[in-house]
Amino acid sequence: MKRLAVIAAAILTATALSIAPAAAHATLQSSNPAENSVLDAAPDEVTLTFNQSVQSNFATVTVVGADGTQWAASDPVVDGSTVTVDLDGLGAAGEYNIGYRVVSADGHPITGSIPFQLTQPSPTSAAPTAPATTETTPTAVEETASGFPLWPIGAAVAVVGAAGVLFALRKRSN
Repeated sequence: MKRLAVIAAAILTATALSIAPAAAHATLQSSNPAENSVLDAAPDEVTLTFNQSVQSNFATVTVVGADGTQWAASDPVVDGSTVTVDLDGLGAAGEYNIGYRVVSADGHPITGSIPFQLTQPSPTSAAPTAPATTETTPTAVEETASGFPLWPIGAAVAVVGAAGVLFALRKRSN
C-alpha cells in the first residue's frame, strides 16, 4: 500500500508540474504588402491577417519610411482576425517598414515588423500623417487579459494529491 501511495504521489506531482498554459497566442499569417515584397506603386492600405481574432482596443499599426516619416492615414480597423490601416500614398522610393502591435484573444501582446520596398515614388505623395493610434502600456494590457493562469490548478492538484497520500499513509500506520 505504501508503494502505491508513493507511485500515486509521483504521478500527481509529474502531472502538476507538466501543466502549462496553452500556446494560443495569435500569430501573423499574412500581410499585404507581403514581407520583403518589391512594389512599383504605393498600396492604398496595409492589411495584416492573424490566425485568430485580435482585440480591437489595443491594435497599433505604423508604416514608416526610411527617413522616419510615418504614412498611416487612419486608425487601425480590426475585423476579427484582420487588421487594416489606410495609407495616403507613400513618399520616395525606398525601404518602408510596417510595425504592428496587437493583443490576441487570450490577452497576450503580439508585435512585429514587415519590411517592403517601393521602387517608384508615390505620384500623389501627400504630406505624411501623424499616426492616429493610442499607445497602451503593458499594464493596461495585462489588466484586460481574459486568460486564466493554470498554475493555481496545478498547485491545487498537487496539494490534494499530497493530502490523499498522507491520509492513506496515516491510516495504514494506525
